[in-house]
Amino acid sequence: MIKLVVTDLDGTLLNDQHQVPERFWDIATRLLKKGVKLGIATGRPHFSITENFKPLMGHVYAISDNGSFIMYDKREIMSKPLPHEEIDALVKTSRAIENTFPVLCGKDCWYLESEAQVLLDRVLVFQKNIKIVEDLTRLNDPVLKMSVLDLAGAEQHAYPHYQSFADRLKVTLGGAFWVDVTRRDANKGEALKVIQEVNQITADETLAFGDYLNDYEMMKHAKYSYAMKNAHPAIIEAANFITEKGNNEAGVLDVIEALCFNA
Repeated sequence: MIKLVVTDLDGTLLNDQHQVPERFWDIATRLLKKGVKLGIATGRPHFSITENFKPLMGHVYAISDNGSFIMYDKREIMSKPLPHEEIDALVKTSRAIENTFPVLCGKDCWYLESEAQVLLDRVLVFQKNIKIVEDLTRLNDPVLKMSVLDLAGAEQHAYPHYQSFADRLKVTLGGAFWVDVTRRDANKGEALKVIQEVNQITADETLAFGDYLNDYEMMKHAKYSYAMKNAHPAIIEAANFITEKGNNEAGVLDVIEALCFNA
């Protein structure tokens, strides 16, 4: 019996226009009425979850910033900010890579040191609360994640530059144009474990969906781990199952209907 459903957003639950499928609202309501716990696990900030899922806030575990921050019903369940001493080197590494832009992600706001329109266009899709600062290395606020926008394609271009941090930080691909850096103990899989422990739910009772490399650890903590049909090959390999439909066809919802209501 499935007692917990957790889904990624971009490339998974959301379509390519970053829209929530209309069927989702009815399915989510039915899950909650059945007593099934529901979680949103994303690289996006907490603000983006509250903005897009207002009707359900108070009933959904909001796992943001690749597992660095968990909120439930306005209560902070977990927070794992980056060590301040690492931020200086991370930002300076990004500055040295052509056509990349570092973004520091706080609990309530994202910080940029560039006003380039191409950066603003990409960031505002995920976070409306932004601040332009003169020097990111002088920021004193807690930082949950550093994201790097790489216009040349993150996997081949910027990602290799951050491997020198991989022995002490979690460096992953958050999308085709994004590199994400968090604490090593901050990822969606660890966040999922926290929610399972709080609710005394096992991996055998968990259904999880993902599509990109920042979902990798989450696939390992759910018996019913589903890679999207459109997922990165490494996620398809890591998951136990693959959806029959992609994110533009609401593949997540078909699986939930089949496993949670028709089983």
